[in-house]
Amino acid sequence: MQMRIVVAGGGTAGWLMTLIISKLFPQHKLTVIESTKIGIIGTGESSTGMLADVISDPRFGIDLEKFVKECDGTAKYGIKHIGWNKDPSKHYYGPIAGTETQSNNNDVIFYHAVANLPLEQRHIACEHGVNIEQNTCSIFDDPKLNVWHFDTHKLGRYLKTICKTATHIDTVVNDVELDPHTGYITKLHCENGQVVEGDLFVDATGFKKVLMNKLGARWKSYKDNLPVNSAIPFILPYDDDELIEPVTTAWAQSAGWCWMIPTNERYGCGYVFDKDHISADQAHAEIEQALGKKVDPIKQIHFESGRQEDLWIKNCVSIGLAAAFAEPLEATSIHTTLTQILDFIENRLKDTVEETCTTTAIQDYNTFCGSVYDNMKEFLVSHYICGREDSEFWRNIAAGNTVTPFVKDIVELAKYRVPTKTMFPVFPGSAGWPLWCWVLSGTGAISPEVARKELQIYGAEKHAGEQFMENYNTHMHNAIRLPKNDTFIRSLGMTI
Repeated sequence: MQMRIVVAGGGTAGWLMTLIISKLFPQHKLTVIESTKIGIIGTGESSTGMLADVISDPRFGIDLEKFVKECDGTAKYGIKHIGWNKDPSKHYYGPIAGTETQSNNNDVIFYHAVANLPLEQRHIACEHGVNIEQNTCSIFDDPKLNVWHFDTHKLGRYLKTICKTATHIDTVVNDVELDPHTGYITKLHCENGQVVEGDLFVDATGFKKVLMNKLGARWKSYKDNLPVNSAIPFILPYDDDELIEPVTTAWAQSAGWCWMIPTNERYGCGYVFDKDHISADQAHAEIEQALGKKVDPIKQIHFESGRQEDLWIKNCVSIGLAAAFAEPLEATSIHTTLTQILDFIENRLKDTVEETCTTTAIQDYNTFCGSVYDNMKEFLVSHYICGREDSEFWRNIAAGNTVTPFVKDIVELAKYRVPTKTMFPVFPGSAGWPLWCWVLSGTGAISPEVARKELQIYGAEKHAGEQFMENYNTHMHNAIRLPKNDTFIRSLGMTI
């Protein structure tokens, strides 16, 4: 049977939803309402393994080489955190995966790295960390390592070209019509005069939340725990002789942090900050001083961190920025969006709207997706508990005014022992121990002394050192066979 599914809004979220439905449920009629007048938020985007899994999944018809070339894709092995420490001059790397002993109750390779290596080198305890250290790129040579940076605008255009069965209407939604009896959405009234009818609707209208607001959706705010609420995005060209690392950079500033995402042509950047502690003009001046060069902000963005209390209401599912937005740190937006999309399509979408929109399915979906977003909030909060007190913004955080009970307990426990994987929720899309460990180490929550004590308690000092060296040598052997990141970018015929 055929349903009429209407996606309001395009962008990365809307077109990913459309693509995956079109491939897994080709019987349904898909319509995307997206206006070319409305720009996409973002100057470049960093992703996680969720996008890599979709790109490599043969069901979805994405050509890896075309994706890389048409979306300015570059390799990402982790995040370089600069200044997220009591000493703002220090930095650490957070690889996108853990060590070979990450699944054990005692991650002894990680313990060894924390106990014996300086902060700036602990990432070499895992394969992605060695690739960061060697500045390599495995995009085509070793696909299992792939995670991506890309140009947000170009990804939307590329996805549109492979969603061949979807009807695209270039306009915006002006009004939403509801059935007076069921409360279901029945029609979308568009600016160009068209009236689009449907059975199932997807709200991908970004911060405007056009469909969800009509359904009376309520916002669950994270603003008490995540302190940033504004951003000024900008673009930076590469210097001629610049070493371009295969990482996203997150550089802490006086009232937030600056992101730098390397695509094949330039950096996509932005300063995300708390407007209660610094104005946009002051943030602009500060980031120019930090970078030592002029920047031209594209726009100003204001947001309230949080999520919809119910991400699916009646016959409407919200995705992307219409569903939730924590903040840009750790590329959680596209990660959680894909978690939502895949769970909905693979586990909830059926042949008819009656089969799809059951009370049980809606409640279960909202519970699951709410947990995904709330879990990511905890992970993001942990980054800020780093001991900085050199500005009013950081002193407010250091005073404990933003910490959650979960993060507070984990940081307190880490003073005496290394947390174990069982202490972090594990479900599809969650941030587990392999991600938490690098942040807890980098911010100083897990000290070398505590890691060393753990090794001594378990009598694992010698064994951990041997395992570390064995894996490091293997990863080095593999890394030296891969092209350098800059060499790969130039091999695509793109100038830096």
